[in-house]
Amino acid sequence: MLIWGCHNASSNKQVPLGNEADTLQIQKNMERQLLFDNDTIAIYRIDSVSYFEQRQKFYVEQDTIPYIADFEQAKKILQGKVVFGGWNDGQRIIDSLLDGQMISMVRFENGEVFDQNLQKGIFSDVYFVKYYPTEDIVLFEGGHTSDFSINLKNGLMDVEQVGNPDYIVHSPNKRYRLNGWFPGQECSSYFIQKQAEGEYLFCTGVPMHLTKEAFDLCTIGDVFWKSDQELYFRNTYYGNTDDERLGFFQLVLK
Repeated sequence: MLIWGCHNASSNKQVPLGNEADTLQIQKNMERQLLFDNDTIAIYRIDSVSYFEQRQKFYVEQDTIPYIADFEQAKKILQGKVVFGGWNDGQRIIDSLLDGQMISMVRFENGEVFDQNLQKGIFSDVYFVKYYPTEDIVLFEGGHTSDFSINLKNGLMDVEQVGNPDYIVHSPNKRYRLNGWFPGQECSSYFIQKQAEGEYLFCTGVPMHLTKEAFDLCTIGDVFWKSDQELYFRNTYYGNTDDERLGFFQLVLK
């Protein structure tokens, strides 16, 4: 994966906070516990009191990144950049002469061309979901509602680096941002991007398996940045209120 500026080392997926009074009963007066540490990030488990104290001071409602979900409208705007088509069973190709929301060809700003039928890429069975004009990112959906995405500006076709813009939460000075995507297997994946030369590039992944005892994160919600180096969030498991891995966390960029 591309590392930039770090140590060498269909709706927003946020989960509602719910009743804060009830949530405060989850954890009280727990000392900050280090769960993960490397030369790029550290992740701590914190108590709910500490989380809400910081949330009251630093939570900022994030602007929704504008998008176009209407396929016909997006198709017109993307004319000359993305060629869509339907599956031609006789020729076993994605045929741009047939109506469909599958990728046939992509022409990137850097002049490179991706031809699905020649290169047989992973985009052979994905369908249009949204286009984000300000990001120049096209989001697609594959099996099990998994995310696939393309950055038309820099030519990246890797969802692990492009992400799903619905997950994005910017740091206060927009130097960093949290991004993520859904791989189709219950829990989401997350990573940090850093701004460089007018765009955001992959900086470091957010580990979802934090300890040898399999203390796992699943779906990050109620995210806010205290600073450009300090991120707070809540871990959730599909409405499960008894799992010991539920709770509140602090991520520190080094």
